[in-house]
Amino acid sequence: MRIVVDTSALVRFFTDDIPQKANLVEKLFKDKKDIFIPDLVFPEMEYILIRKYNYPRVKLLDIYTFLSSRDNILVTNEAKNAIIIFKNSKLDMADCIIAAYSMKGSLASFDSDLLRIAGVNSFWK
Repeated sequence: MRIVVDTSALVRFFTDDIPQKANLVEKLFKDKKDIFIPDLVFPEMEYILIRKYNYPRVKLLDIYTFLSSRDNILVTNEAKNAIIIFKNSKLDMADCIIAAYSMKGSLASFDSDLLRIAGVNSFWK
């Protein structure tokens, strides 16, 4: 049975601000095989961890890399590509996910930073 993990659980795990809840998430990661993290969780974590906990971008990258590299945690291919874009750009994770989803087509956007990402093709050329 697939287990979907939301932002609140991941924030507890990575900040350990409520140790009892962090321990539950740690046990989940150790004991369960079919864990899924929806794309939306990544920008939500970015917002919370930067605004409330003052996490630097490099620490977010470590978190994203950890989550996407675990054998028992499934993230979409677009999320994995978004993490690479996040690593190599200054874009926020929401824009990185948009860029990743547009790679197989084109992107209708006026955001010049987003349109500069390699592999992103502007719908309006």
